[in-house]
Amino acid sequence: MTNVVYLIDDDAAIRESMAFLLSGMNWEVQTFASIEAFTAQHDAEKALTGCLLLDMRMPGKGGLTWLEEGAWPWPLLPVIIMTGHGSVDACRRAFHTGVFEFFTKPLDADKLIETLARAFEESQRRMANWQELKRVKALFEQLTAREYEVLAELMEGRSNKEVAARLNLSPRTVEAHRAALFTKLGVSSLVQAIREYDKLQSV
Repeated sequence: MTNVVYLIDDDAAIRESMAFLLSGMNWEVQTFASIEAFTAQHDAEKALTGCLLLDMRMPGKGGLTWLEEGAWPWPLLPVIIMTGHGSVDACRRAFHTGVFEFFTKPLDADKLIETLARAFEESQRRMANWQELKRVKALFEQLTAREYEVLAELMEGRSNKEVAARLNLSPRTVEAHRAALFTKLGVSSLVQAIREYDKLQSV
């Protein structure tokens, strides 16, 4: 995964100096003068990874206001807020939206670089979790409605005979559904099937 820093700040001097600093770390830096410029380029890319450096106050729509508008559309992208007008309330509001870190300008370069490195690790962790969730979702999407019913009953601890009675099926049919869903999920036991199912519920 490429370490990309997306920098949104209306101050051209800050964009230039930050890009120079961060490029020296062999990180790719993409700069934007406004939120609108960033969304115009990346709105359709929901799987963005790396880190977003976001100015809290800008002409038009500010960073904090943007974050508070609704669900964050780039779940793999940690956000670091920067502001020259820090306050306890602003910091609290920022963390309430799920930001990764909050910095007051002028920035401490060493602390920023250290935080960005942690943000990249966090982005990689989110990416791994997202890929695993996609894998599991794809497995369960193969199941038929009846196989889902059988699995739900089995996960309640019921035997094949009990499941058959509850679903008005023959025990042999239940066994066939059980074998089919195990094959589709790539598991060899009910414990493994439950473990995969739990991954879907963990988000």
